[in-house]
Amino acid sequence: MATAGAVVDRLLRRLASDARRLDLPSNIDQHVAHVWRTLARLQDVLASVERYFRVRTEVQDWMTKINQIVYQMEDLLDEFEDQNCIESQRSSCVAKATSFCSTRPFLLNSTSANKMKGLRRRLDILAKDSVTFRLMQHSRHDIEQSDNQEEFYRSAIIGRDNDKAKLKEVILQNDAETLSIVPIVGIVGLGKTALARLIFHDQGEGWNFDLRIWVDLNMKFDLKNISADIISQAIETKRERASVVNTSVEIHDNLQLLKNHLQEILHDQSCLIVLDGLCSTDKNQLDELKDMLRGTKKCIKVLVTTPNEITAELMHTVPPYMLLPLSDDDCWAIFSQKAFGDGVAVNASLEEIGKHIVKRCEGIPAVAHSLGSVLHNQDMAVWLAARDEEIWKFEKRYSTKIELFSSFNHIYDMPSALKLCFIYLSIFPKGSIIDKEKLIWQWIALDMIGSKHEALPSYVHGEMYIQHLQSIYFLQVQKTPLVNGTENRTAPTILYMHNFAHDFAMHVASNDTIISDDRDMISYKKRLAFHYALLTNYRGQSTFFSPLLTRARALHFRNTESIKLHTEAFKLLKHLRVLNLSGSCIGEIPASVGHLKHLRYLDISDLKIQTLPSSMSMLTKLEALDLSNTSLRELPSFIGTLQNLKYLNLQGCHILQNLPPILGHLRTLEHLRLSCCYDVNELADSLCNLQGLRFLDLSSCTELPQLPPLFGDLTNLEDLNLSGCFSIKQLPESFGNLCFLRYLNISSCYELLQLPESLGNLMKLEVLILRRCRRLQSLPPSFWNIQDLRILDLAGCEALHVSTEMLTTNLQYLNLQQCRKLHTQPNCFKNFTKLTFLNLSECHPNTDYLSLPDCLPNIDHFQSLGYLINLEYLNLSQTILEIPVSFERLQKLHTLDLTGCVLMHPTSGIPQILPDMIGKMTGLKFVLTKDPTMLAFLPQHIRCSVSIDEQCYMTTDELVIPDLTGGSKGLGIAERVNLQKHQELRFLKLEWMPTSQSAEGNLVDDVGEEEVLEKLQPNQSLEHFELVGYAGLVFPIWMMDNIMTSLPNLVSLHLFHLENCKDFLPLGELRNLRYLHIKDVPNLTDLQMGLSGGPQPFEKLTHLTLESLFNLEELSVLLVTSGEHHFMFPSLEVLSVVSCSKLMFKPSLPKCLKYEIRESNRVLLCGEPIGPSSSLPVQIEITGCRIPSSLLQWIRSLITLEKAVIDACVGEDGQAITSLGILDIMCTEEQLSSYAANEITTVNPLETIIPDELTKIDAPTDTGHSRSTFQSRFPSFKVSPTHKELLASISFSGSGSTTSEDLSTISSSSFFLESRNHTIFTFEELKIATRNFSPSNCVWEDSSAMVYKGTLNEKMKPSRSSSFLVVAVKKFKPESICWPETSKNEMDIFGRISHPNLVKLLGYCLEDNNTALVYEFMARGSLQNHLFRRETKHLSWSLRVNILIGAARGLAFLHSLERPIIHGDFKASKILLDSNYNAKLSGLGAAKDGLYGGPSHLTARVVGTYAYAPPEYVATGRLYVKSDVYNFGVVLLEMLSGLRAIDPSRPTGMLSLVDWAKPYLSDRRRLHRVIDPRLAGEYSSRGALQASQLALSCLRNEHSLRPSMNEVVDVLESIGFMDTKRTGLKHIFLLPKAPGALFAGVRSRGSSSMN
Repeated sequence: MATAGAVVDRLLRRLASDARRLDLPSNIDQHVAHVWRTLARLQDVLASVERYFRVRTEVQDWMTKINQIVYQMEDLLDEFEDQNCIESQRSSCVAKATSFCSTRPFLLNSTSANKMKGLRRRLDILAKDSVTFRLMQHSRHDIEQSDNQEEFYRSAIIGRDNDKAKLKEVILQNDAETLSIVPIVGIVGLGKTALARLIFHDQGEGWNFDLRIWVDLNMKFDLKNISADIISQAIETKRERASVVNTSVEIHDNLQLLKNHLQEILHDQSCLIVLDGLCSTDKNQLDELKDMLRGTKKCIKVLVTTPNEITAELMHTVPPYMLLPLSDDDCWAIFSQKAFGDGVAVNASLEEIGKHIVKRCEGIPAVAHSLGSVLHNQDMAVWLAARDEEIWKFEKRYSTKIELFSSFNHIYDMPSALKLCFIYLSIFPKGSIIDKEKLIWQWIALDMIGSKHEALPSYVHGEMYIQHLQSIYFLQVQKTPLVNGTENRTAPTILYMHNFAHDFAMHVASNDTIISDDRDMISYKKRLAFHYALLTNYRGQSTFFSPLLTRARALHFRNTESIKLHTEAFKLLKHLRVLNLSGSCIGEIPASVGHLKHLRYLDISDLKIQTLPSSMSMLTKLEALDLSNTSLRELPSFIGTLQNLKYLNLQGCHILQNLPPILGHLRTLEHLRLSCCYDVNELADSLCNLQGLRFLDLSSCTELPQLPPLFGDLTNLEDLNLSGCFSIKQLPESFGNLCFLRYLNISSCYELLQLPESLGNLMKLEVLILRRCRRLQSLPPSFWNIQDLRILDLAGCEALHVSTEMLTTNLQYLNLQQCRKLHTQPNCFKNFTKLTFLNLSECHPNTDYLSLPDCLPNIDHFQSLGYLINLEYLNLSQTILEIPVSFERLQKLHTLDLTGCVLMHPTSGIPQILPDMIGKMTGLKFVLTKDPTMLAFLPQHIRCSVSIDEQCYMTTDELVIPDLTGGSKGLGIAERVNLQKHQELRFLKLEWMPTSQSAEGNLVDDVGEEEVLEKLQPNQSLEHFELVGYAGLVFPIWMMDNIMTSLPNLVSLHLFHLENCKDFLPLGELRNLRYLHIKDVPNLTDLQMGLSGGPQPFEKLTHLTLESLFNLEELSVLLVTSGEHHFMFPSLEVLSVVSCSKLMFKPSLPKCLKYEIRESNRVLLCGEPIGPSSSLPVQIEITGCRIPSSLLQWIRSLITLEKAVIDACVGEDGQAITSLGILDIMCTEEQLSSYAANEITTVNPLETIIPDELTKIDAPTDTGHSRSTFQSRFPSFKVSPTHKELLASISFSGSGSTTSEDLSTISSSSFFLESRNHTIFTFEELKIATRNFSPSNCVWEDSSAMVYKGTLNEKMKPSRSSSFLVVAVKKFKPESICWPETSKNEMDIFGRISHPNLVKLLGYCLEDNNTALVYEFMARGSLQNHLFRRETKHLSWSLRVNILIGAARGLAFLHSLERPIIHGDFKASKILLDSNYNAKLSGLGAAKDGLYGGPSHLTARVVGTYAYAPPEYVATGRLYVKSDVYNFGVVLLEMLSGLRAIDPSRPTGMLSLVDWAKPYLSDRRRLHRVIDPRLAGEYSSRGALQASQLALSCLRNEHSLRPSMNEVVDVLESIGFMDTKRTGLKHIFLLPKAPGALFAGVRSRGSSSMN
């Protein structure tokens, strides 16, 4: 009875409290004192006999009797407490419901007095027997045990050869270290000692040691004994036996002398030391042991065997070796060797039974060895018992033969409280999941936790016990996914037990614990009363008044369906401390629960009860109450009378509406859970009175708008969770008073606008999570004061302005994912040397994410990452990447995530730099990428993907499942991911493979898309859901009928490309929906119930986007309920309607703050918006629409308008309407003049964006000005000496001819200066032309240059009457390392060739460090702007063909020269358009011709953009003439689709446009999937197919198979001719001016004229 000593210790702790003994009469007090003294004397005896006499019957009986006396004593004390309370009430004294606290003398009835005397007499008799046990010798048992162990060690080496080899390799790899400590760790019984012996006695090659020393610690730690043992064995090995005794006697009592002597002996010896059975968790002790072994010249290798993970972590210098269970075959070898012996024929029947027995061993050799020993020479009945009975029961029956659980002997050295905690685990059946939090409160209720000093709170003690049991594998934690490397604290911590550990717990607690159903109760009638009971499988009317339960301290129900408890069910269970009804299905709590006066823990979670009985008010000792997931509508008022309550769990009470103010009376409350109380919309001020509160969980209280003003009065709060409080907009200023707060989670607070300045007062804050606070714009200035902050998560804070200067350098974890407004500076991460985790994915400082392929990031922060020497995980995914050499300093980096990165320079030294750099990063294991360029150069030992078991840091709360299909394949995916169990999931994207593709590679079966989507139901915690490409006819049940309960926390919903769905979802039931985007649902034609699908309006919807709903005709903005009208969108802020040509809102547009209407004429016919809000719009964008005059007048009347964009629109009369038309009404004449003169696009309060088409001055089409013309305007210029070297290398053709004559014989400098077509400008002239290079004139920038728009006139002064010329001035950055070569190329090429489809170079400036080139100005900017910017009108089919022809002619000209020129960087941004949309090529700074390479190809420096890079360039770095053809094919594909070549924001399968589109290009039936939907009706199917086939030809992988550019021009001209015949136009290439051409010259802010 291993519990005897532990329960004695518990009783002594209870009696030690003076408060519990003050009210005892003197005669009773004497008895109690005597019992106390007697039990105190017996403690040592109990500890001894528990260890050495476990198998002796007489000793077991003796300990059982001690156990009974202790429990009966506790029962008597309970009765005394009850009587005390009754007497106190009778005397009308105010008494607290605690133990012996009344001042009245205790009146004891004769029955209780006699019981106490009887207990004393029985205890005295047992105390006499203890003398006999104390004098008995223990040596025989030790010898027997030692013999059994030796026999086990010999058999346990089976199957460990591989482990031995690995350990030897690990040890030998660390020869450079003078001290290497390798712990072998694993559950008891795995054979750790046997493996260590195998290594210890090995004599293999290279395994030579001067000394081999084995120290058997037997789970005890004494530094003196350890050092003396090592010294003794070392001396014995050296055969200096004479000095052993003298040395030992002289120094054994002096630790310092022992250390000195040890250093002398080991000083010049190579040594292998085994410390077997080390189990100390005292860091100081272990550090002292390691220091004692250091300081030798030669290496010392130390093997440590331990079952304790904490010991291993504290002791190791080499990562611990986790010993795993054996295979069934190895276990069978051990078992059969003992069961059958060697060379004996095996009975076939017994062998079959033996195989089943071995499976029960679960790979533990100790169990296999023991069971085999027991079954040796036994009959069939014993074998069957071993197969079928519980192992602990089998062991008890045959314990005289062998001790099955001898490996667990160290439990007897545990603290007594920890023993009780472990034994209590037997109440949970095998395979059970155990809630850690609930388990600790049950331990507390049963007085199992605590110490004589009570220095720490009981809950902290419980967590320490959990940790200890984990460390020795008695308990294991069910791994829950981390969220970006941080603990998911919203989910409960789930524990479970290894089956062997559970068997041992049942073995020890067999007389204390009963697990029974109705049938078992009968067989237990004659047994003793049990203290822990689990009732299972009860049905119907339950009566459990068995005497077996009257003494029970804990009662659990499990799997009891439809049980009905008698009203007096609990009346006789007067000693019950723990009652767990959560495993039952009762609908009502019996009133008799009020009789449980000693109840401290009550769990009625998951019951569908709606009320609590008033008798619960009698449970005055209740400390923990779990009401989670019940159907309570309100808390009863008596809840405030439970003055001892420390833990209250109301999580998941979905219909709980109000918390009573009396809740604030629970002054002892420490833990309060209110998460997922969706209807709680107010916290009473009295809640702030809970000053003992340490843990508060308000997560997913979605209706809670604010915290009480005095919330800061909860000064002892340590852990606060506000995640998912969608409605909270700000925190009270008193928040800074939470001075002990360590953990704060405010993630997914979508309405949160600001944090209080007092936040900086949270000096002890260690963890702050602000994920997805989308509206949060700034951190308070005091934020830097939080110096203890270790973990900071700002992922998804898109509007947050944050810089590293605001953050403490003590951070260990920093997540800046999607922080679009991160401000970086050189060396910004230099001082963050403690960081181990850093996520910068999708974080683009100072750049527009949508222009990803062409924007250049600020790479200074990449350089500074090299200082983060402790970094283990770095995420740079979805960024523009430049890998600096400094990364090689990241020696501890384990994982580098480069998924979806775009290389700034695709082949920049990668073959040379990357492998060498990675080779120096010794800790790197994973480089996550799918990029073929990077994969080609990764060393073989680096992996590019991570398995599920290795996703320590990688797991996030976001999940994308691509390529879903119907059929068994899709069903298999759904079953594997099992989304229901992912409580951490907040973002889910389901991408379905196009129907034609999914059908191609799958066998036809009966599983449809509907069934697959049914299996993909996510957890209720989901906040963002995207469904893309679903081809099912209907939605699953969880979306149609149960969407409110399935997705109660859904905030954002995207439904894209649902081709077949007709019936729409009841979206109005989504009470927290704020963002809704519906796109391409062709069967959505008539919504009779409105967009909400029912009578519920969208109460919280703020953003609504309807896109490509071509067949939707009508959408109501009003709901009629009970004859009353309600607005469908009362909270709408942003409405976007795109390409919904038939749609009308009835009766009018819904009122909101921002409108975006594109190509949806009928929407504008609805009249002025209506809605409940009094706010007027602040932003309106209308593109490609016919605007009614009434709506236009309304827009003009808006005094609140801050931004207006009207592009490619006409009025009722067909005349063009522009943004300037609105501006003319709303601004003064002086302001309008300011617009025209200065091109500033913001006038307070109005911002009018003027698209590229709406310009004010026609740019000249002929820029062939001679030098004489310019020379009359500009003064002469002399070349600066600093540019002579550059000029000497540049050649120009003075004639401007289109031939490429060899100019090498011409003096470049003299010819350049005499050029008639190029003017030399002074820097001052260019400053005047560009208004001192004003930022407002800057139209484009990259790493080497900036391009400004300028105006030149005769006097170089702005004047309306002067003749002028609009130019583009490209000013090179002197700090750029590549500007000399770039400027040289451009001046060289543009100086000697000319063509209508090439941008003309007009002149240059070379003054000191100021280098600039002057080009003709292209009024309509780049093709890229017209294709991809939302505010510009879409290009028609004929315009696109015309532009492609012009660009193709330009490339064909470059290729047709005698020495062909390779553009090398051809893309949409390099095609510039004049006012008539004529295309001209720019960006020849990277171009190459024969001067730079051989006849067939050239090996280029890094040029181009990754999205356009041809395969041969990616693979070899070589460029061919037909590499430009590949680039042209990419641009052609962009023109056909209207999509970027690469865009990380698209679904996974569409990331690369080329890869996604290729399968569709040759299929006439599927080609429509690629064609830009804005081109509907503008092109012939034949022309589109011909263009798509041309794109395929251009995109061939083998460059030699691609067509020439002359052939491309021919095909495009034939397509243009077809289009001319179809439309009836006479001249397809001479296009009329667009409506906005009248204003040529004025461009929109941010548009680019050059690139």
